[in-house]
Amino acid sequence: MLLSNLFEEGNHRQLLEKGQKILVAFSGGPDSVALLSILEALKEEMSLTLGACHLNHGLRESAKKEEAFCHGFCVERNIPFYIKRVDVAAMAKDEGLSIEAAGRLARYDFFEEILTKERYDLCVTAHHADDQVETVLLNLFRGTGLKGLTGMDPQRGRYVKPLLFMTKKEILAYVEKQGLPYVMDESNEENDFQRNRVRNELLPYLATHFNKDISSSILRMSDLLREDLTYIEDQVEGVKAQYLVKEGLRVRVLKEAAKLPKALKMRLLLAAIFMVKGDVKDIEEVHLHLLQELFHLETGKVLDIKAGIQGRNDYGDLIMEQKNQSTERKNNMLHEELTIPGTYEVSGHRITLRYISKEEMKKEKALRFFNGDLFQGPMILRHREEGDRMRPFGMKGYRKLKNILIDRKISREDREDLLVFQYEKDVIYIGGMMISEDYKVKESTEKVLEIGLYKIGLYKEEK
Repeated sequence: MLLSNLFEEGNHRQLLEKGQKILVAFSGGPDSVALLSILEALKEEMSLTLGACHLNHGLRESAKKEEAFCHGFCVERNIPFYIKRVDVAAMAKDEGLSIEAAGRLARYDFFEEILTKERYDLCVTAHHADDQVETVLLNLFRGTGLKGLTGMDPQRGRYVKPLLFMTKKEILAYVEKQGLPYVMDESNEENDFQRNRVRNELLPYLATHFNKDISSSILRMSDLLREDLTYIEDQVEGVKAQYLVKEGLRVRVLKEAAKLPKALKMRLLLAAIFMVKGDVKDIEEVHLHLLQELFHLETGKVLDIKAGIQGRNDYGDLIMEQKNQSTERKNNMLHEELTIPGTYEVSGHRITLRYISKEEMKKEKALRFFNGDLFQGPMILRHREEGDRMRPFGMKGYRKLKNILIDRKISREDREDLLVFQYEKDVIYIGGMMISEDYKVKESTEKVLEIGLYKIGLYKEEK
């Protein structure tokens, strides 16, 4: 049963495949010794290629002894062995981390290095069912949602935990039956770390005073919750395409998402953050609750989230973006001089300017016409600036561009990207949208200025 569970087809625990090149995280303890031994026994049958890697943390006097044991174990079995030594205590101090966090970071940096350099398919670690119980309890103490109560995933990317279904007792029984040597990490008996206190103090207390099968009960709960979580995550995948819109470097969460059940909505917001940031590190439940409330605030309201992300209400939709994007946009403001006649390609548009007669005027989506008698030199093409004003076509008074665009429900991003045509000090045309009453073609106009604005790849100007 022990070996078949690793590969049994149709079993949810089937984590490894035939023909893979597998790197084993090898500490020399009974768990990793059992894992490497099991894989070695399956090597021929499953056409596996094995390697083992060991990180010397430099924390204990016995570290050199453990390193030597691991090296000898692998040499005896002709298994490639990779070793790295890191001063984890110094690393923790330099980076402001706990010893546990620094050790984990150092290990996974090492794993990634070997996986990539030596082209392994997977890295397997010897986490087992007792580790899973401890993880669930630690997550519970920190305050967690459904995900935390499911514990560790059996597989995450290139990292696999094939022994997660086995207890420590079962692993020790296997090692003893096979007569395998191993080393003991004496730090497991010390209660300086939270996980050790859970293992050595809390779980024995719970088993004695509340439930002798406490570990089994926690594991059953974790399995049941994982099934629920899988269902919810499948539902989230179904609504992502419906409510999330990628717009360059930002993501728009459509306002209709505000009506979704909270379980879907919160995960949808997390997915939007992931699409912008690339991960969800440092994103907490409080941030998701605040984003949820942002749906119901007025347009333009901004929420700064941890890790350089901001959310903004845009006429009911939520825009998720990096906080520095608006700064980058300001640093790249457009300012182009256009002579008449002329043809230009600017910001993904082809712009044509020419003088024509009234008889040549024709109705076309990309064309606008102006009183050419008023132009005696070049015009400027730029982005909108604070304080811009114009007299919209058909109106008597002047209005700020900002107010015109807000009335038309143009999003902030689209406002910033609009092309503004200026002659001398006057805004004469908001590209593709509105011309100035002051520059319209009149009965007395002798020559007409035609401006064509074509979005490259969508429209073609007629010759």
